[in-house]
Amino acid sequence: MSSTTTTPAASSPPSPSPGSETPSKHLLIRRYVPTDHTAAVKLVAEGYAQRRSLANSRIFRHPYFYTVLLPLLAVVFAQYDIKESLGTVILLTSGIIMAVMSLVGRITDPLLDVARDITRGNFLENADYAFVAIYGEELIGVCSMQHVELADHSAKDPLNASNVVPAAAGQRKSKSSSQNKKQHAILSSWAVLRRYRNVGMGSDLLSYILQVAAQDSAESLLVQCCSLESRARKTLKSQGFNIVSETPLPGNLGRVGIKTETWSISPTEWANEHPDQAKN
Repeated sequence: MSSTTTTPAASSPPSPSPGSETPSKHLLIRRYVPTDHTAAVKLVAEGYAQRRSLANSRIFRHPYFYTVLLPLLAVVFAQYDIKESLGTVILLTSGIIMAVMSLVGRITDPLLDVARDITRGNFLENADYAFVAIYGEELIGVCSMQHVELADHSAKDPLNASNVVPAAAGQRKSKSSSQNKKQHAILSSWAVLRRYRNVGMGSDLLSYILQVAAQDSAESLLVQCCSLESRARKTLKSQGFNIVSETPLPGNLGRVGIKTETWSISPTEWANEHPDQAKN
């Protein structure tokens, strides 16, 4: 394993080695290095930005959207005769639709703000483990993991900021350590380039990080996922993750049913159920 690490105190990651092949042919998973920063952060930020597009689509299909749009259009059609004032009707109708779509954009702007904040963050450098997936010469995936301690693992929202305590340097979970029995891990980033999705690469990254968490004997690996991300949810479910909490997003996003889901799995149990992958 490369000597380059994201956090000097973190323990060595498990096999497979950085040069080993995964189930996705020609996919190389290796440790993140500083020269990966621009491409890796951009990839994660794009994933968050795509949540905005998904949220826009959800709102356009929601009854609330039509309770605003249809009455406004009805006023136009009631005031003007289409045959005599077709140009005016088209102009007003277009203006109303654009105004309502602009309103939807303002509602989902906070998701875009998160993506912008991601580009200014150092979450990969601060992670206990960070890995990138290379296909050919292109960086097409990234994932990172952070060790934490939970004040109350049974809390309604276990990853609420008030419930999460970062693990102290040098206190990472290990098989020989009994002091950190309640240490957990958070998947702090997990993204695959859009055109490489649906071919198993996201699952390969998730399996790899599960091996790391299992070797560190983390009690659980926790992942936050937006309820709109059907592909990510499907992959998590196929790996054995379960939803442990659901929190509506603030404001109007939550009112249209968009939630932040927290998924959890026991890495040790996963390794026992997937011995071939765990020993790969």
